[in-house]
Amino acid sequence: MRFLSFLTAILPSSLSALTIQIDYTYDTNNFFNTQEKRDAIEAAAKFFGDRIQDNLLRIDPAEFPGQSWTATFTHPTTGEALRRTDLVIPEDTIIVFVGARELFNSTAGRAGSGFSIESATLSWFQRVTARGQAGRELPSNERTDLAPWGGAIAFDTPREWNFSLEENLPGTEFVRVALHEMAHILGIGNSDSWRNLIEDGSFTGPAAIQSYGSAPPADNGHFLDPSANTDLESPLYGSFGTAHGPSRPVLMLPGSSDSGSNFDVATDLDLAALVDIGWEITLPLNLSVDALSPTQATFSWPSSSFLDYNLERGTDLITFPDGSGEISGNALPLEWSDPAPLSEKAFYRLSSISNLAQAPQLAQSSVENFSNEEEFITVEVKEVTLECAFCDHSDEK
Repeated sequence: MRFLSFLTAILPSSLSALTIQIDYTYDTNNFFNTQEKRDAIEAAAKFFGDRIQDNLLRIDPAEFPGQSWTATFTHPTTGEALRRTDLVIPEDTIIVFVGARELFNSTAGRAGSGFSIESATLSWFQRVTARGQAGRELPSNERTDLAPWGGAIAFDTPREWNFSLEENLPGTEFVRVALHEMAHILGIGNSDSWRNLIEDGSFTGPAAIQSYGSAPPADNGHFLDPSANTDLESPLYGSFGTAHGPSRPVLMLPGSSDSGSNFDVATDLDLAALVDIGWEITLPLNLSVDALSPTQATFSWPSSSFLDYNLERGTDLITFPDGSGEISGNALPLEWSDPAPLSEKAFYRLSSISNLAQAPQLAQSSVENFSNEEEFITVEVKEVTLECAFCDHSDEK
């Protein structure tokens, strides 16, 4: 008889899953008035939160006596400018205020975030702006990381929405739009680490190049190819009931249309972009048994283009001397068959590792000219907003 045990890679203890906290304080017209709607927006937040492993320090003025900061964003329901002074952001958390109003034209969603600090000591300035991420402390044109406090997302009210978590129905797919706007809050098209990788109309992040096969066309807000008559496509990342691997339009396009039966969500290229702008991405390793007998053992799992995989085999849970060797991910399902299955018992362990070159040593902080805690800095970053157009053609044949 054969006994099998599956072990996946253990997350490093120094990293924590990101909590994307959805806040309904400014949903003053009660757009999110049903459990179905709240489930949809919170599922989008959980999708990214479960896959981002990063350490973001707490923003709390109480820990820095005499210091203050202001979060700036647009009221998602009224459209007025808001300023929240001394908002407390928990560790490993970003806060996203949500609501809805009429956005006009074809705009389906609008995301934005900003902040201001006055007379801050160096340590407080770094806490608010970098939250412990050294790559965010670099000069703006050299930044390789980001550490947002959060932001606000407004959804369009007049349109018909499909709030299903995994089925294409009449109406604009809310999950796709929510994922898209959430990714803006996370920095795609909305951060220095994104803008620093835009060169001559292309996004030059190594993970994105690995995924797309070349530097994908992009601008300061989205993946975009003005000369193309079709949307950029990438293999779907299996989620929300979708299969892993079919080629579908990229999530982070400036606009999209729902013209078929597909339920389109994040693709491999979208996740690669998050890696490139500084997020620590850890993807689940979902190992499936395709064939199992004393003479045959075949396994498969969904892969990502920026990861390499190794399926190891041992006779106990301690040592794994045999295995598949390094298998490069390609954003499609991968398969491996044991060339010499053991006749009694075997334990198989799947692990993954980044196949990207290591990032260069981080340069000195952009505020290295501060000699002590008595020197101050004043900074204001006005709210940066991105409007995203989505047309609904779900009833077209």
